[in-house]
Amino acid sequence: MNNKILKLKVFDSSKKYEKYIKPQWSWKTYTSIIILIAILSFITNDLEIDFIDLFTNSSGYFIDIFSRMLPPDFSNFNKLTSAMFETIEIAILGTFLAIILSIPIGLFSARNLAPNFFVFQLARIITIFFRAIPEFIIAMILVIAIGFGAIPGVLALGFHTMGFLAKFYAEDIEHINKGPVEALSSSGATKSQIISFAVIPQIIPSFVANNLYILDRNVRMATMLGIVGAGGIGYELQSSFRMFEYEKVSAIIIIIFVTIFIIDNLSTFVRSKIK
Repeated sequence: MNNKILKLKVFDSSKKYEKYIKPQWSWKTYTSIIILIAILSFITNDLEIDFIDLFTNSSGYFIDIFSRMLPPDFSNFNKLTSAMFETIEIAILGTFLAIILSIPIGLFSARNLAPNFFVFQLARIITIFFRAIPEFIIAMILVIAIGFGAIPGVLALGFHTMGFLAKFYAEDIEHINKGPVEALSSSGATKSQIISFAVIPQIIPSFVANNLYILDRNVRMATMLGIVGAGGIGYELQSSFRMFEYEKVSAIIIIIFVTIFIIDNLSTFVRSKIK
């Protein structure tokens, strides 16, 4: 932002007037920018990343790979769409499992609903633990223990995203309006009645929005979990890369993009209806 004079129009009930302000950058702002640049420079040097070399000497390799991806090969369209549908099924089941597991943990993770400090801390530890372990690691462990297929993918997505959903639920519960809760409490309502009639109605919109976000995310992650043998279109993507069939790779990418685009628009539509 430069230090130009900005004109703001301010309206009130009686008159319209204009006010001129001049934005000022404090020394804290400049210091923060300098520190940020220093941190980014240190990280870049520590990782030995040379962006100039990347865009000059490696650009030919990128162009070569992209040229091999055209035109997309949809000769196995039915097989690819079937694999994509399996990926969506894995994501849906994984999201449903995460919702079932995260509801009680989310309730106990909320400070205003946890029965005691020990339960609160235990629930928080569970959510942090599963958020800290990536889906890939969980899926790899389950593939070794169970074998290839959709089950490792469903369980990996369910356990990992359970940590995120429980955290979302707990934060939403902690920020609800306390009025209905206090009114029911003063009238002698039980804990379950308070949750049913004072807590849940207030968090329904965010509950649906969070679940749709996790479903959207899980569709993308289920695609990647197939690379480690957890089923879905990710397995087809890995096979195409191994066989250097870049035309099929581009076809798979297009199918994934169209699927995510449709799911994203459906999620936006549903969220707009519940506000």
